[in-house]
Amino acid sequence: MSKDVHDITASIRSKITVIADRQAILVDTISRLRTQVDTLQRRIADLEAEVKRLETDNEYLTVVKASALTPQQAEHSRAMLAGLVREIDQCIAELKAC
Repeated sequence: MSKDVHDITASIRSKITVIADRQAILVDTISRLRTQVDTLQRRIADLEAEVKRLETDNEYLTVVKASALTPQQAEHSRAMLAGLVREIDQCIAELKAC
């Protein structure tokens, strides 16, 4: 009878070890996946900001193209607007850094 109890105890300990090992693997996997999710969410936010900026650039260029009389004037206006957009982006970046 004591052998049976000993065998049962050893079996339970073995199963607990297996469960603990699996739990450690799952905790590590969850941690890695959370890190990946955070990275991907930041990437999505960056891409959304870039899409917004490009949509704004497109809108400006559409207005410039419609209002420009000559190709040279259009190019000058594009360059001027691109410079303004860069300045605005720099200002936003500086404000975010504060």
